[in-house]
Amino acid sequence: SANPTPAGLKVEQVSANGAACELLTMPDSDTSRAVLYLHGGGFVVGSALSHRELASRVAVASGAPALVVDYRLAPEHPFPAALDDAFSAYTAMLEFGHSPGRVAVIGDSAGGGLATALMLVLREMTVPAPAALVLISPWLDLTLSGASVAANDRLDPVLRHDFLDVSGRAYAGDLHRSDPRVSPLYADLRRLPPTLVQVGSDEVLLDDSTRFADRAWAAGVEVELQRFEGMWHDFQTAAMTLAISREAITAIGAFIRRRLAA
Repeated sequence: SANPTPAGLKVEQVSANGAACELLTMPDSDTSRAVLYLHGGGFVVGSALSHRELASRVAVASGAPALVVDYRLAPEHPFPAALDDAFSAYTAMLEFGHSPGRVAVIGDSAGGGLATALMLVLREMTVPAPAALVLISPWLDLTLSGASVAANDRLDPVLRHDFLDVSGRAYAGDLHRSDPRVSPLYADLRRLPPTLVQVGSDEVLLDDSTRFADRAWAAGVEVELQRFEGMWHDFQTAAMTLAISREAITAIGAFIRRRLAA
């Protein structure tokens, strides 16, 4: 592939309660711990393969194997297909014997919204939550009401309003885009696990992260917001070339290690 993965990485195609996944393991991975990875792509593109490099870097940084969910995509599969697949994969991890206290859930962009929505479903279904939640440039508001959507439209080289508008409608399907099941910014955020949010100052979705951090904090969640000046949406994917991207991934690994050891 265009983006090399770390030497020694083992890639296995697995089915997790029917959800297609890739399991990424390094020779020194601590298999008593696990990371569930939900990729970005506006709910309409992206795959375990497209995000293999980033997910494998997270696996290295966190010292844990990563299960990357190849969830079904809109418009063919609107809500709740992707969320169902995420739920299937998470519960499969627990059935496989992973203690929730040794699991972290991480998502970038649309995957960050999905990861947050998953936490709300787990709470509703009284399934134990993971020890940590990590959100990279999360898309949490499908209504695109954040001021940064317009303010940073010229600054962010990755995301455009039009793509988000079309993708959000495709994913929401019959739901209003303000429905907390697809826009978890509007959900009751109480009892979310300790959460790390990373966002770039120049991205259109900056306000999704800042508003979420404020609301989660107000709801009593232990939340840490790391804002990277001059960075754009999902800049962690540029880790091959940018030192700041590698530093951000190292910070994610440190957060996960700390939480999974607690």
